[in-house]
Amino acid sequence: MTIMITPDDNLLATNEFLRDGVRMSVAIGRPQPYPTGSGWRCRVRVECGATRLEQSQVVAPTAQEVLRLALELVTRRLGMTESEFFEGATMSPAA
Repeated sequence: MTIMITPDDNLLATNEFLRDGVRMSVAIGRPQPYPTGSGWRCRVRVECGATRLEQSQVVAPTAQEVLRLALELVTRRLGMTESEFFEGATMSPAA
């Protein structure tokens, strides 16, 4: 399954930074009710340089839990702390 986050999506947080000389771009979407049942989903997109793209989504029973899972996915995948992710991140006004 391919999950795309487009500029039209309601993004919660984005961050761009350099890691070992490679441009990294991370986008965490706003939690949304899961369309085919109970629960919530949150989309995540990570770009490493110009050629590597990873997209995923996490699903959980509540909006708070799904946001926690999305943040854990990003920080574990990139080997960084939450503080490091949020330092320099752009947050949506309603975040």
